[in-house]
Amino acid sequence: MNAVNGAGMRLLGRLPMVLWLTVMWAVLWGDASPGTLIAGFAVGAGCYVAARLPHLPVRLRFRPLWAVRLAVRILWDLLASSVQMAYFTFDRPHRVRGAIVAVPLRTDSDLLMAMVSGGLSLVTGSQTIELDREGGVIYVHGIPIRGEGDVPRLRRDVRRIEELFVRAFGSTADIADFEATEHAMHAARAAGREER
Repeated sequence: MNAVNGAGMRLLGRLPMVLWLTVMWAVLWGDASPGTLIAGFAVGAGCYVAARLPHLPVRLRFRPLWAVRLAVRILWDLLASSVQMAYFTFDRPHRVRGAIVAVPLRTDSDLLMAMVSGGLSLVTGSQTIELDREGGVIYVHGIPIRGEGDVPRLRRDVRRIEELFVRAFGSTADIADFEATEHAMHAARAAGREER
């Protein structure tokens, strides 16, 4: 009986992912009819079983106010960067330079790291090149980078997006870890300035 209950709980734990795959199936087909949804559910469940994906516990919380702030920030960045890229493309295409910048992340949640990576890639002129899970570093290709002064700006932008994702979707523990890491980084920077 315990084995049956355990199997039922495992299936229930995987249900959100199968439902997400079903929604993606309907989006890709451009049809939300019952037949498409049933087929999508069957394909999603079949893929999940065939791939034998491990169950990843999702510790997310949704905070609407922070989610709105995140959406506004991404939309603003998207608009501003599109205008900026259009200007450089038409006016000075030979002067547009890019750089790959390493940015240490303050969250250690795999899901939040993936969200930050995807959010950054939405914005014109920034692209996630690599996400080093072990080192907690994201490598972002940014355009335009006119000089060394633009590198700290890109790092600040990445850190701000990371903070918004953590505060919009992170669990209480994620936010506490994020704030502790942020505090430690500020203290290390302040100690470095004092030594100079």
